Amino acid sequence: MPVAMMLCLLLLSVSADLQTDRIPNALTLTGLAAGLINSFERAGLPGLVSSLTAAAAIFGICYLLFMIKALRGGDGKLLSALAAMTCFDTGKNILILSLLIALMIGLPAAIATRFKARTRIHFSVPVLLAALIMMI
Repeated sequence: MPVAMMLCLLLLSVSADLQTDRIPNALTLTGLAAGLINSFERAGLPGLVSSLTAAAAIFGICYLLFMIKALRGGDGKLLSALAAMTCFDTGKNILILSLLIALMIGLPAAIATRFKARTRIHFSVPVLLAALIMMI
């Protein structure tokens, strides 16, 4: 069930991001709620607390990245929802891998334009790729 939830959340997020250049709050908050509910159903109150802690920790890290304009708000909320669906370690690994994938995508584009144009990456795509790698 969590894998199906994650795939649905990720595919809908990528679709929305590519079409509108943003990830709707309703989508990320629904994913967060689904992760929390699933954790509570599987492990009771300790599972809920663990899931909530993972989501909050990843959100905090993403907020710091948001402050330096490395991420946009929806990306951080998406990563928080994924952490709620999995655990802190998996959420952290998805975040790190997403940043590496984004670097591999963005750096050649920035070099090609010789850093004259600001390179915009839809970060939901590297998040999707990182989550797929983590699932394998």
